[in-house]
Amino acid sequence: MVIPMKRHLNYQSSIMKTSLMKKILLLLTLTISGISYANAQAIATVSKNNITENEVIQLMVSVDKSADQSKFDISQLGPDFRSGQVSFGSSRSLVNGDYSVQSQWTVSIAPTKMGILTIPSMEVAGEQTNPINIRVNKDATAPKSSDIIKVSGELSKNELYEGETAQFNAKIAIFADIRRLKDPNIITPQGNGVEFSPIGESKQYQTVIDGLQATVVEQVFSLSANKAGKLTFDGLAFTGGLIQTDRYGRSTKLIPLNINPKQYSINVLTKPSDYKGTWLPTSDLKLGQQWLVDGKVLTNTEVEAGTAITRQITLMMADVPPEKLPSIDISYPKSVRMYDEKPTIGKDSQGNSVMTIKQVIIPHTSGQVKLPAVSIQWWNSKTHKAEVAKLDSLMLTVTPNSQKTEQTIKQQTNEQSKTVIKREVDHGIWPYTTLGFAILWLLTLIAWYKARNSVSKETLTVTSNHAISNSDISILITALKSDNTILAHQIIQDHADDWKAKGIDTDKVKVLIEKLSHAKYSSKSENTDKERLIKEVTQQLKVSKKSKSSPAELEAL
Repeated sequence: MVIPMKRHLNYQSSIMKTSLMKKILLLLTLTISGISYANAQAIATVSKNNITENEVIQLMVSVDKSADQSKFDISQLGPDFRSGQVSFGSSRSLVNGDYSVQSQWTVSIAPTKMGILTIPSMEVAGEQTNPINIRVNKDATAPKSSDIIKVSGELSKNELYEGETAQFNAKIAIFADIRRLKDPNIITPQGNGVEFSPIGESKQYQTVIDGLQATVVEQVFSLSANKAGKLTFDGLAFTGGLIQTDRYGRSTKLIPLNINPKQYSINVLTKPSDYKGTWLPTSDLKLGQQWLVDGKVLTNTEVEAGTAITRQITLMMADVPPEKLPSIDISYPKSVRMYDEKPTIGKDSQGNSVMTIKQVIIPHTSGQVKLPAVSIQWWNSKTHKAEVAKLDSLMLTVTPNSQKTEQTIKQQTNEQSKTVIKREVDHGIWPYTTLGFAILWLLTLIAWYKARNSVSKETLTVTSNHAISNSDISILITALKSDNTILAHQIIQDHADDWKAKGIDTDKVKVLIEKLSHAKYSSKSENTDKERLIKEVTQQLKVSKKSKSSPAELEAL
């Protein structure tokens, strides 16, 4: 009996040992599982790990907890990969009573070099991802940047003087669908001591070059140098990428496009030490003028005082920007009045800068009047010599204004009428005689008043006590009829105080002239409005003057 008891004890001891080992194994399993679960919370995966250069793949990073987009920093990929925009999403699920949350980031990446590259372990929302190795192979079919993008440039001249400009025509041709370009960047010309400014808007068009469809972008630049010597500058450059997909849409490539600029050189000459005067270098300068009366070329140099003569001067210069065109100052004699418009500045079809000046010259004194010549000194950069461009003077023979002569005759007639009236008003001792003379006086006064009002609408009759220059008013009306509202404004401005003191409502006249200025740029259907406005101006001057002068004349009687 002793032996069986011993066996029973050994059997119980064996069972207890086995149970203990199972518990230890279960604890180790749970511990290892817990560690594995903790490390598996952040996971990184890729769509492909064996790719060709420039091929784009998808990198997906997820973490088993709630997070926001900022918890993943794409810069951790390092210099081995280019990346696109990051998209972010999160999801929540409840399965068999187990609630789970997942946050996921997706981004397109492309390798920057060949070989075996590693996506490193990255921190995501406080967790670490697993590293991933990517094998990058050579792509024999990948196009070169120079096959897709071609840049060129052309200088109008390789030599210029300080203060002179040249033109640089830059062109870029793209042999691909421009909609597939990614982050395209055209770098404009630049250089030390050389300044560029675009001329006009760039041109973009489709064409065929060497049998290939191409999109061409052209831009013309104005080039100027701020120091002398042999200078160099860089032409156009281009950076960006091209997204290329195979015919089946199974792979996408991001081909980098980097075009380095071509280098150009120019020789900048200094101003000659013996040159005197205004420094104006250019390869071409032309100066011209026209003398006009009522919009027609002046053919007769004998004109009446008060005639409005328009002098139109045109200056054309090559290789000079419009803002650097010289001003033209002309000193006219005191026997004329001069009104000038603001110069119009622009460019002609050849790209030359052009300035047009219009001056209205009105001689007011009879006799010989010389309108001065104009000269501009400039430096011819082609011949390397100083030249002078000249405009001839104009000698005028100014005769008295016929309207002033008629005005003087009418004034004398009016004075004689008043004298006759005074002589006929002779009070006698006989009542009937007095009554007869009174009736005669009234009849004479009525006849004189009607004769005075029968003056032409175009001529404004005034008295010697309130004399207003008929010539100035006639010039004002003529200016309005020829759409020269600038001259009309000048005349009103010059005589505003004097005319206002003599009864003319100059403020109302200014308003009417302003309406004419707007009508000047209206359609032809508004010609009747223009005529009506001119008639209102004329009537306003006439009515205002009569209301002022008539009482004075009655008082004199």
